[in-house]
Amino acid sequence: MKRLVAAGLPAAMSAVVLTVTLVGCDAVTPTALTPTTSGDGRTAEAGGTAVLDARGIGAVRLGMTSAELEATGEIGGDVTTPEFSCVIRELKAADGWVGLQDGVAVEIRVDGGAGTPEGLRIGDSRARMHEVYPGVEQYPHGFIRPLDANTGYKFFFENAGDTLTGIGLVRADRGCLT
Repeated sequence: MKRLVAAGLPAAMSAVVLTVTLVGCDAVTPTALTPTTSGDGRTAEAGGTAVLDARGIGAVRLGMTSAELEATGEIGGDVTTPEFSCVIRELKAADGWVGLQDGVAVEIRVDGGAGTPEGLRIGDSRARMHEVYPGVEQYPHGFIRPLDANTGYKFFFENAGDTLTGIGLVRADRGCLT
């Protein structure tokens, strides 16, 4: 502050310049998002982003029956449309759905308000996906990353664009989109 006063600026103006400089520095400081667990065992990122992990999202898990899904209180109504080969139920934890074949959850898809535990989020770039998941494999509708022998992540880029528009968790031998 003495340097600014010595440069011929009044002390009051020096404080304003210093304040603006500090505010500008704070605005570019990145904020790390760390997972938190709620009282009911659901995992979410700080700031409200739901986490789609290798098991599911919130209390919704692949392999659950319709009755088990209902009991979680985390699914909404039937939103099945003709492009699906399964019964589709709305997710409450994020913008997305869970697909059921023969009464069992076989696919979970999120299109907003969610990400993976490794930090990939809806809206990230294709380059970011490759950075977080090196070795993902391209398939006709996007990219896939096997998680184990039975499940894998699917990454969708609408209209072959560069912005991640959906993340799916799917059983290796099943899927709900026709």
